[in-house]
Amino acid sequence: MLVQLCYTSQREESNDLLSDLSQILTSAMRFNQAHNVCGVLYYANNSFFQCLEGKKETVEKVFERIKNDPRHKELRLISKKEIFEVSFTKWSMKYVQKNKAVDLFFKQRNFNSFQPNALTEDDYYGLVQCLINAENTIVQDTDAQESTNKGYKRGYVSYIS
Repeated sequence: MLVQLCYTSQREESNDLLSDLSQILTSAMRFNQAHNVCGVLYYANNSFFQCLEGKKETVEKVFERIKNDPRHKELRLISKKEIFEVSFTKWSMKYVQKNKAVDLFFKQRNFNSFQPNALTEDDYYGLVQCLINAENTIVQDTDAQESTNKGYKRGYVSYIS
C-alpha cells in the first residue's frame, strides 16, 4: 500500500543552516532512492514542511528516523493517507526554498508568513499542490566549488559529494 505522510517541524538552531539542509537532503535522497520513496521538503521562517510518499512501512520508518533527528523540534504529523500514485515521481526528495506561491497560499488563509504548524489536514492538499508546481531549489554544499543538479532527479545516486 502506498501512503502520503505530511509533517511540520521547527528547526533546532544548532549549526549552519546550509550545512543542515545539505545533510538532510543528501541523506534523504540517498535513502529515498534506495527505498523507492519520494517527496518534497520546504523550509522557510525556521520551519519545515515535508511530504513523503512511498510504501507504508518504508515511509513510517523514515518518519521514525525524522522524529529522532535532533535538527527537528516540535514535530507534528499533519496527515497520513493511502494514495494510489505518487505526486513527486521526478524526485527522490524535491527541495523548495521560500516561494511566492507558498507565501500567497498562507496569506489567503490569513497568515502573515509560512506557518505550517497552523495547517489543518484540509489545508495541506493545497500546499502540496503549490510545492508540486514550484521550482526545485539547488542547495550548494559549503564544501563544493559549484552547484549541481545531480541527485535531484531519480536515477542519480549522488547529490553532494
